[in-house]
Amino acid sequence: MPIFPLMLVLASAQAAPGASEPDRTVKIFGDWAVGCDNGASCEMTSLLPEGEEGNEAYQDVFVSLGRLPGAGGALTVLLELPNCNGRTLSLRIDGVSLASQAVRNDSARFEGDPALRIARAMVAGKTIEVADASGAAVGTVSLSGASAALRFIDAGQGRAGTVTAIVATGRKPAASVPAPPPIATIRSIRPSGTPERMDRALRERLDAESGCGAEFEGDVGSLPEVDTFALGGGKTLALLPCGRAAYNVPSVPYILAGGKAEIAGFDSSPDDTGAAGDAPALINAWFDSKTGILGSRSKGRGVGDCGSSASYVWDGSIFRQIEERDMPDCRGSANWLRTLRANTVPK
Repeated sequence: MPIFPLMLVLASAQAAPGASEPDRTVKIFGDWAVGCDNGASCEMTSLLPEGEEGNEAYQDVFVSLGRLPGAGGALTVLLELPNCNGRTLSLRIDGVSLASQAVRNDSARFEGDPALRIARAMVAGKTIEVADASGAAVGTVSLSGASAALRFIDAGQGRAGTVTAIVATGRKPAASVPAPPPIATIRSIRPSGTPERMDRALRERLDAESGCGAEFEGDVGSLPEVDTFALGGGKTLALLPCGRAAYNVPSVPYILAGGKAEIAGFDSSPDDTGAAGDAPALINAWFDSKTGILGSRSKGRGVGDCGSSASYVWDGSIFRQIEERDMPDCRGSANWLRTLRANTVPK
Protein backbone atom coordinates (compact mmCIF):
# COMPACT_ATOMS: atom_id res chain seq x y z
CA MET A 1 0.00 0.00 0.00
CA PRO A 2 1.77 3.21 -1.10
CA ILE A 3 1.91 6.05 1.40
CA PHE A 4 1.52 8.89 -1.07
CA PRO A 5 -1.19 9.04 -3.79
CA LEU A 6 -0.26 9.65 -7.41
CA MET A 7 -1.68 13.17 -7.42
CA LEU A 8 -0.17 14.68 -4.30
CA VAL A 9 0.22 18.26 -3.14
CA LEU A 10 3.88 19.10 -2.66
CA ALA A 11 5.10 20.79 0.50
CA SER A 12 6.45 24.22 -0.36
CA ALA A 13 9.83 25.71 0.42
CA GLN A 14 9.70 29.00 -1.40
CA ALA A 15 12.57 30.54 0.55
CA ALA A 16 15.10 28.07 -0.87
CA PRO A 17 16.24 27.55 -4.47
CA GLY A 18 14.91 24.59 -6.43
CA ALA A 19 16.58 21.21 -6.07
CA SER A 20 17.97 19.05 -8.83
CA GLU A 21 16.26 15.73 -9.53
CA PRO A 22 17.35 13.12 -6.93
CA ASP A 23 18.75 9.66 -7.57
CA ARG A 24 15.71 7.60 -8.66
CA THR A 25 17.27 4.17 -8.21
CA VAL A 26 15.70 2.08 -5.44
CA LYS A 27 18.42 1.19 -2.93
CA ILE A 28 18.58 -1.70 -0.48
CA PHE A 29 20.10 -1.08 2.95
CA GLY A 30 19.98 -4.14 5.18
CA ASP A 31 16.31 -4.98 5.70
CA TRP A 32 14.94 -1.80 4.09
CA ALA A 33 14.33 -0.57 0.54
CA VAL A 34 14.28 3.17 -0.14
CA GLY A 35 13.62 5.34 -3.16
CA CYS A 36 12.82 8.90 -4.26
CA ASP A 37 10.86 10.03 -7.29
CA ASN A 38 11.62 12.85 -9.73
CA GLY A 39 9.83 15.32 -7.44
CA ALA A 40 11.96 14.35 -4.41
CA SER A 41 9.13 12.57 -2.59
CA CYS A 42 10.84 9.68 -0.82
CA GLU A 43 9.70 6.45 0.78
CA MET A 44 11.30 3.49 2.53
CA THR A 45 9.71 0.14 3.30
CA SER A 46 10.68 -2.83 5.45
CA LEU A 47 11.72 -6.19 4.01
CA LEU A 48 11.84 -9.67 5.47
CA PRO A 49 15.27 -10.18 7.06
CA GLU A 50 17.54 -12.55 5.17
CA GLY A 51 16.98 -16.10 6.40
CA GLU A 52 13.70 -15.23 8.17
CA GLU A 53 11.27 -15.92 5.32
CA GLY A 54 9.56 -18.67 7.32
CA ASN A 55 9.46 -16.76 10.61
CA GLU A 56 5.85 -15.71 11.23
CA ALA A 57 6.93 -12.94 13.60
CA TYR A 58 8.33 -11.00 10.62
CA GLN A 59 5.53 -11.78 8.16
CA ASP A 60 2.59 -10.22 9.98
CA VAL A 61 3.73 -6.58 9.89
CA PHE A 62 5.39 -4.36 7.27
CA VAL A 63 6.31 -0.74 7.90
CA SER A 64 6.75 2.09 5.39
CA LEU A 65 7.93 5.64 6.04
CA GLY A 66 7.41 8.42 3.53
CA ARG A 67 8.43 12.06 3.47
CA LEU A 68 7.33 14.92 1.25
CA PRO A 69 10.02 17.28 -0.05
CA GLY A 70 10.71 20.87 0.93
CA ALA A 71 11.23 22.69 4.20
CA GLY A 72 7.94 21.55 5.68
CA GLY A 73 8.08 18.04 4.23
CA ALA A 74 5.61 15.97 6.24
CA LEU A 75 6.42 12.49 7.54
CA THR A 76 4.05 9.53 7.41
CA VAL A 77 4.57 6.10 8.95
CA LEU A 78 2.30 3.32 7.70
CA LEU A 79 1.87 -0.11 9.28
CA GLU A 80 0.40 -2.88 7.13
CA LEU A 81 -1.38 -5.29 9.46
CA PRO A 82 -3.51 -8.04 7.87
CA ASN A 83 -6.34 -9.48 9.96
CA CYS A 84 -6.10 -6.81 12.68
CA ASN A 85 -9.00 -4.53 11.74
CA GLY A 86 -10.71 -2.91 14.72
CA ARG A 87 -7.86 -3.64 17.12
CA THR A 88 -5.87 -0.84 18.76
CA LEU A 89 -2.18 -1.61 18.42
CA SER A 90 0.90 0.13 19.77
CA LEU A 91 4.25 0.57 18.05
CA ARG A 92 7.36 0.07 20.17
CA ILE A 93 11.03 0.39 19.32
CA ASP A 94 13.37 -1.63 21.52
CA GLY A 95 10.65 -1.89 24.15
CA VAL A 96 9.71 1.81 24.26
CA SER A 97 6.10 2.56 23.26
CA LEU A 98 5.94 5.47 20.81
CA ALA A 99 2.41 5.57 19.37
CA SER A 100 -0.84 3.63 19.19
CA GLN A 101 -3.79 3.58 16.82
CA ALA A 102 -6.80 1.52 15.78
CA VAL A 103 -6.32 -0.56 12.64
CA ARG A 104 -8.61 0.15 9.68
CA ASN A 105 -8.44 -1.39 6.21
CA ASP A 106 -5.52 -3.58 7.34
CA SER A 107 -3.35 -0.58 8.15
CA ALA A 108 -2.51 2.06 10.74
CA ARG A 109 -1.15 5.47 9.78
CA PHE A 110 0.87 7.87 11.93
CA GLU A 111 1.50 11.48 10.97
CA GLY A 112 2.77 14.67 12.62
CA ASP A 113 4.58 14.37 15.95
CA PRO A 114 3.98 10.59 16.36
CA ALA A 115 5.56 9.94 12.96
CA LEU A 116 8.53 12.16 13.83
CA ARG A 117 9.04 10.35 17.15
CA ILE A 118 9.02 7.01 15.36
CA ALA A 119 11.45 8.19 12.67
CA ARG A 120 13.94 9.55 15.20
CA ALA A 121 13.77 6.37 17.27
CA MET A 122 14.44 4.27 14.17
CA VAL A 123 17.89 5.84 13.76
CA ALA A 124 19.53 3.92 16.61
CA GLY A 125 16.85 1.27 17.11
CA LYS A 126 17.19 -2.45 16.56
CA THR A 127 13.61 -3.69 16.30
CA ILE A 128 10.09 -2.39 15.79
CA GLU A 129 7.53 -4.36 17.76
CA VAL A 130 3.78 -4.09 17.31
CA ALA A 131 1.66 -5.17 20.29
CA ASP A 132 -2.04 -5.33 21.10
CA ALA A 133 -3.82 -3.78 24.11
CA SER A 134 -2.78 -6.69 26.34
CA GLY A 135 0.86 -6.24 25.43
CA ALA A 136 1.00 -9.41 23.34
CA ALA A 137 3.28 -9.18 20.31
CA VAL A 138 1.56 -9.00 16.92
CA GLY A 139 4.63 -8.69 14.71
CA THR A 140 8.25 -7.62 14.47
CA VAL A 141 10.22 -5.55 11.95
CA SER A 142 13.99 -5.45 11.73
CA LEU A 143 15.56 -1.99 11.77
CA SER A 144 18.82 -3.16 10.23
CA GLY A 145 19.60 -0.61 7.50
CA ALA A 146 16.82 1.81 8.52
CA SER A 147 19.27 4.52 9.59
CA ALA A 148 21.07 4.35 6.22
CA ALA A 149 17.71 4.53 4.41
CA LEU A 150 16.72 7.61 6.44
CA ARG A 151 20.07 9.20 5.63
CA PHE A 152 19.40 8.51 1.92
CA ILE A 153 16.12 10.44 2.22
CA ASP A 154 17.88 13.33 4.00
CA ALA A 155 20.36 13.52 1.13
CA GLY A 156 17.80 13.02 -1.65
CA GLN A 157 15.68 15.92 -0.38
CA GLY A 158 18.63 18.23 0.27
CA ARG A 159 17.95 18.43 3.99
CA ALA A 160 21.30 17.04 5.23
CA GLY A 161 22.88 19.47 7.68
CA THR A 162 19.56 21.15 8.45
CA VAL A 163 17.27 21.07 11.46
CA THR A 164 14.75 19.10 9.38
CA ALA A 165 17.01 16.06 8.83
CA ILE A 166 16.38 12.80 10.65
CA VAL A 167 19.93 11.39 10.56
CA ALA A 168 22.22 13.96 8.93
CA THR A 169 21.15 16.70 11.32
CA GLY A 170 22.75 20.14 11.48
CA ARG A 171 22.12 23.78 12.37
CA LYS A 172 21.02 25.10 9.00
CA PRO A 173 17.46 26.47 9.12
CA ALA A 174 14.52 24.76 7.46
CA ALA A 175 14.46 27.56 4.88
CA SER A 176 17.73 26.22 3.45
CA VAL A 177 16.04 23.00 2.30
CA PRO A 178 15.56 23.31 -1.48
CA ALA A 179 12.16 23.42 -3.05
CA PRO A 180 11.29 20.22 -4.93
CA PRO A 181 12.00 19.91 -8.65
CA PRO A 182 9.03 20.74 -10.90
CA ILE A 183 6.77 17.89 -11.98
CA ALA A 184 5.58 17.62 -15.57
CA THR A 185 1.89 18.10 -16.27
CA ILE A 186 0.47 15.97 -19.07
CA ARG A 187 -2.71 16.84 -20.91
CA SER A 188 -4.59 13.60 -21.44
CA ILE A 189 -7.75 12.54 -23.24
CA ARG A 190 -10.49 10.87 -21.25
CA PRO A 191 -11.83 7.68 -22.90
CA SER A 192 -15.03 8.00 -24.91
CA GLY A 193 -16.89 6.20 -27.65
CA THR A 194 -17.17 2.52 -28.52
CA PRO A 195 -14.09 0.36 -29.06
CA GLU A 196 -13.46 -0.84 -32.60
CA ARG A 197 -13.47 -4.60 -33.08
CA MET A 198 -10.48 -6.38 -34.56
CA ASP A 199 -11.60 -8.65 -37.39
CA ARG A 200 -10.09 -12.05 -38.08
CA ALA A 201 -8.00 -10.95 -41.06
CA LEU A 202 -6.38 -8.08 -39.15
CA ARG A 203 -5.73 -10.34 -36.15
CA GLU A 204 -3.97 -12.88 -38.35
CA ARG A 205 -1.85 -10.19 -40.00
CA LEU A 206 -0.79 -8.65 -36.68
CA ASP A 207 -0.05 -12.09 -35.21
CA ALA A 208 2.23 -12.78 -38.17
CA GLU A 209 3.94 -9.38 -38.23
CA SER A 210 4.62 -9.31 -34.50
CA GLY A 211 5.49 -12.99 -34.17
CA CYS A 212 2.92 -13.26 -31.39
CA GLY A 213 0.89 -15.90 -33.23
CA ALA A 214 3.85 -18.29 -33.05
CA GLU A 215 3.66 -18.11 -29.25
CA PHE A 216 0.40 -20.05 -29.36
CA GLU A 217 1.23 -22.70 -31.99
CA GLY A 218 0.18 -26.12 -30.79
CA ASP A 219 -2.16 -24.75 -28.12
CA VAL A 220 -5.41 -26.64 -27.73
CA GLY A 221 -8.43 -24.41 -28.31
CA SER A 222 -8.77 -20.92 -29.73
CA LEU A 223 -6.37 -18.02 -29.48
CA PRO A 224 -6.84 -15.72 -26.48
CA GLU A 225 -9.06 -12.74 -27.14
CA VAL A 226 -7.67 -9.32 -28.03
CA ASP A 227 -8.86 -6.81 -25.42
CA THR A 228 -9.97 -3.51 -26.97
CA PHE A 229 -10.73 -0.16 -25.29
CA ALA A 230 -12.08 3.11 -26.70
CA LEU A 231 -9.60 5.96 -26.31
CA GLY A 232 -11.68 8.76 -27.85
CA GLY A 233 -11.38 10.58 -31.13
CA GLY A 234 -12.15 7.40 -33.08
CA LYS A 235 -9.08 5.59 -31.70
CA THR A 236 -9.07 2.19 -30.00
CA LEU A 237 -6.38 0.55 -27.88
CA ALA A 238 -5.94 -3.15 -28.68
CA LEU A 239 -3.80 -5.40 -26.49
CA LEU A 240 -2.58 -8.30 -28.63
CA PRO A 241 -1.68 -11.35 -26.49
CA CYS A 242 1.91 -12.41 -27.08
CA GLY A 243 2.55 -15.47 -24.95
CA ARG A 244 1.51 -17.39 -21.88
CA ALA A 245 3.38 -17.52 -18.60
CA ALA A 246 2.73 -18.42 -14.99
CA TYR A 247 2.58 -14.83 -13.74
CA ASN A 248 3.92 -12.50 -16.47
CA VAL A 249 1.77 -12.30 -19.61
CA PRO A 250 3.01 -9.97 -22.37
CA SER A 251 0.85 -8.17 -24.90
CA VAL A 252 1.67 -5.80 -27.76
CA PRO A 253 -0.33 -2.51 -27.74
CA TYR A 254 -1.84 -1.36 -31.04
CA ILE A 255 -3.95 1.64 -31.98
CA LEU A 256 -6.92 0.81 -34.22
CA ALA A 257 -8.68 3.39 -36.39
CA GLY A 258 -10.87 2.75 -39.42
CA GLY A 259 -9.87 -0.89 -39.77
CA LYS A 260 -6.14 -0.09 -39.71
CA ALA A 261 -3.64 -0.82 -36.95
CA GLU A 262 -0.29 0.59 -35.90
CA ILE A 263 1.87 -0.11 -32.88
CA ALA A 264 1.11 2.33 -30.09
CA GLY A 265 3.68 5.03 -29.42
CA PHE A 266 5.14 5.74 -25.99
CA ASP A 267 7.27 8.57 -24.65
CA SER A 268 9.31 6.01 -22.66
CA SER A 269 10.07 2.35 -23.25
CA PRO A 270 7.45 -0.11 -21.97
CA ASP A 271 8.40 -3.20 -19.97
CA ASP A 272 9.84 -5.44 -22.64
CA THR A 273 10.94 -5.29 -26.25
CA GLY A 274 11.87 -8.94 -26.58
CA ALA A 275 8.51 -10.69 -26.37
CA ALA A 276 7.56 -9.58 -29.86
CA GLY A 277 10.79 -8.80 -31.66
CA ASP A 278 11.26 -5.05 -31.82
CA ALA A 279 7.64 -4.31 -30.90
CA PRO A 280 7.02 -2.96 -27.39
CA ALA A 281 5.33 -5.36 -25.01
CA LEU A 282 3.42 -4.55 -21.85
CA ILE A 283 3.48 -7.13 -19.06
CA ASN A 284 0.18 -7.98 -17.35
CA ALA A 285 -1.34 -4.93 -19.06
CA TRP A 286 -4.60 -3.35 -17.89
CA PHE A 287 -6.63 -0.31 -18.92
CA ASP A 288 -9.07 1.70 -16.80
CA SER A 289 -11.82 3.01 -19.09
CA LYS A 290 -12.92 5.54 -16.45
CA THR A 291 -9.57 7.22 -15.77
CA GLY A 292 -7.86 6.44 -19.08
CA ILE A 293 -4.82 4.95 -17.34
CA LEU A 294 -2.93 2.16 -19.09
CA GLY A 295 -0.79 0.12 -16.75
CA SER A 296 1.69 -2.72 -16.69
CA ARG A 297 3.08 -4.77 -13.81
CA SER A 298 6.02 -7.12 -14.33
CA LYS A 299 6.46 -9.42 -11.33
CA GLY A 300 9.78 -10.88 -10.24
CA ARG A 301 7.98 -13.91 -8.85
CA GLY A 302 4.42 -15.13 -8.49
CA VAL A 303 3.65 -13.74 -5.02
CA GLY A 304 4.25 -10.22 -6.34
CA ASP A 305 6.73 -8.97 -3.74
CA CYS A 306 9.20 -7.68 -6.34
CA GLY A 307 9.21 -6.30 -9.88
CA SER A 308 8.39 -3.05 -11.64
CA SER A 309 5.27 -1.27 -12.86
CA ALA A 310 4.40 1.71 -15.03
CA SER A 311 1.30 3.77 -15.82
CA TYR A 312 0.49 5.87 -18.90
CA VAL A 313 -2.22 8.18 -20.26
CA TRP A 314 -3.21 8.85 -23.88
CA ASP A 315 -2.57 12.39 -25.15
CA GLY A 316 -4.24 11.84 -28.51
CA SER A 317 -1.07 10.74 -30.28
CA ILE A 318 1.03 8.63 -27.88
CA PHE A 319 0.93 7.21 -24.38
CA ARG A 320 2.75 9.41 -21.86
CA GLN A 321 4.17 7.92 -18.69
CA ILE A 322 2.77 9.24 -15.40
CA GLU A 323 4.15 6.78 -12.86
CA GLU A 324 6.86 4.18 -12.34
CA ARG A 325 7.40 1.87 -9.35
CA ASP A 326 10.15 -0.60 -8.55
CA MET A 327 11.05 -3.23 -5.97
CA PRO A 328 14.33 -5.00 -6.77
CA ASP A 329 14.42 -7.46 -3.84
CA CYS A 330 11.92 -10.33 -3.40
CA ARG A 331 11.62 -10.09 0.38
CA GLY A 332 7.96 -9.87 1.23
CA SER A 333 6.99 -6.24 0.64
CA ALA A 334 4.11 -5.57 -1.75
CA ASN A 335 4.80 -1.82 -1.51
CA TRP A 336 6.81 -1.15 -4.66
CA LEU A 337 8.46 2.25 -4.38
CA ARG A 338 7.62 5.09 -6.74
CA THR A 339 10.50 6.46 -8.79
CA LEU A 340 8.62 8.68 -11.27
CA ARG A 341 5.37 10.62 -11.38
CA ALA A 342 3.64 13.26 -13.45
CA ASN A 343 0.48 15.28 -13.00
CA THR A 344 -2.38 14.98 -15.49
CA VAL A 345 -5.09 17.37 -16.62
CA PRO A 346 -7.81 16.66 -19.18
CA LYS A 347 -7.58 18.17 -22.64
